[in-house]
Amino acid sequence: MGYIEYSGVNMKVTEFLGRKVLDKNAMEIGKVSDLEVDPEKGVINSIIISKGELSLKQKTFIVGMDRVEKVGDYVIISISAEEAEEAPEEEETIEISPE
Repeated sequence: MGYIEYSGVNMKVTEFLGRKVLDKNAMEIGKVSDLEVDPEKGVINSIIISKGELSLKQKTFIVGMDRVEKVGDYVIISISAEEAEEAPEEEETIEISPE
């Protein structure tokens, strides 16, 4: 698995995935379920947060890295839970192999 860089610190992608996400009011809003990475620059463009783990009402939304305040034991974002939920939802894409 590769490494990613955030604020000058390298960390494994697997260390980032699954981290709990807190809003600016320290309320848990979900977990990091995926990352959008610029492969040419090797930087994260945005994080995808899943809310409602393993339920029928699971919701995912995208938050740009400009909204990420700190990454430690938790990922802390600079917006409220309500603002995060208004962020664009991740679109599910299905790739079909020509084989």
